[in-house]
Amino acid sequence: MKNEKIRSGDKVLLFGKRSYIAEAGKEFHCQYGKTDLKKLLDRNYGAKIKTHLGEEFVALKPTLVDLLKKARRGPQVILPRDAAQILAVSGAGKDSVVVDAGSGSGFLAIFLANFVKKVFTYESRKEFFSIAKHNIRFCGMRNIEIKNRDASKGFAEKNADLVTLDMEEPGKAIANAHKTLKSGGWLAVYSPTIEHVSAACVQIRKSGFTEPRVLETAQREWRVNLIDNKSRSRPRSGGIFTGFLVFARKV
Repeated sequence: MKNEKIRSGDKVLLFGKRSYIAEAGKEFHCQYGKTDLKKLLDRNYGAKIKTHLGEEFVALKPTLVDLLKKARRGPQVILPRDAAQILAVSGAGKDSVVVDAGSGSGFLAIFLANFVKKVFTYESRKEFFSIAKHNIRFCGMRNIEIKNRDASKGFAEKNADLVTLDMEEPGKAIANAHKTLKSGGWLAVYSPTIEHVSAACVQIRKSGFTEPRVLETAQREWRVNLIDNKSRSRPRSGGIFTGFLVFARKV
């Protein structure tokens, strides 16, 4: 398989001492100098380019994770490890339709859209709606429809495969989620505190779902050092808590 050529307007990841997302064909400025990215056109990804100060970058094709790292931040976002857990438990895939609320900065909707057929995402606050809409365009996602609407007032979609809720009061949307899901569809509620989890579980039981399942996904990075040709490994830090995921299924 041939290497892909860099075309005008393509986003490129300039990988070096620091990484930047830039647009091929334009002039790029950073703390390491400026460079004309027209020099990348029609070259393969993996090409090297230098700034006028002599700093070298490798031009890579950015992945979705690269783009999300450079996207705008508004409210707290759901991290990839929790988003991936939602996919793992629900089994959502290339033919799945997902309804998401609230959008926040759009990170969960964007992450899921990379794996599923279609995502409808709801955000009631205009400032967050604007951030999420920008991030959806920035990441080039064409299978997301974002709505500036309150999910507690109902969803327009029917027969969804998965509903995700990341809201201050998710209990107000759980009954609506049950209505919009197909039989066998999954509900995933992200909750920052155990009190939110308890409240969500009460509403889940009232709304006719299966018994809720509560998960916490912990992740810890390790540093592997080589001292006198011997490995000395230590964790970089303690496991950082993000939140709880509550899962239930409509039957």
